[in-house]
Amino acid sequence: MHGRHTHLVRSLPKSANSLLVRSARRGSAEWKLLLAAVGSENDDGFRAYVDAVDSRRWYGEDVRVLRAAMPPTDASVLFVADDIAVATPDFPILVVDLRDGRPPFRCIAAELWAVDNNLNVSNMDWEDFADAVDQNGVYRGLI
Repeated sequence: MHGRHTHLVRSLPKSANSLLVRSARRGSAEWKLLLAAVGSENDDGFRAYVDAVDSRRWYGEDVRVLRAAMPPTDASVLFVADDIAVATPDFPILVVDLRDGRPPFRCIAAELWAVDNNLNVSNMDWEDFADAVDQNGVYRGLI
C-alpha cells in the first residue's frame, strides 16, 4: 500500500455514551473498584452513562493523544482513569472537554454522573463544574 494511507490511525471505539478510558498502567483491582463507583446510582437514581475502554494500547497515553483518538461523537466529554485516578481515594477521574478544548479538571467517581449527565445534554456549562473544584482541582459535588 502506498501513499498517504500507509499508517494506521489508532481510534477509540465509537459510542453514543461518554467514554471512560483507562490510561493507568497499574491498578487493575482499583480500576474495577473505580468502575463500580462510576456505575453506581446515587440516592436519587442518577448514574453516569459511560462505556469503559480498558485496552493496553491506551495505557500511559497522554490526554492529547486520547482526545485526538476520539471518533465523532455526540458526547461532549471524555473521562480518563489515569495513574492518579486509580491510585487516589475517591478516584479523581480526569474530565476532558471534547468541544472547546478547555483545560481538564478532575471529578471523583461518585460524582461523575453529574458531569456526564449535565454536560452531555447542555443542562449545565463546563464552568459550572470547573469553577466548583476544590484546592486540588477536583470536583466533589455541589455543596
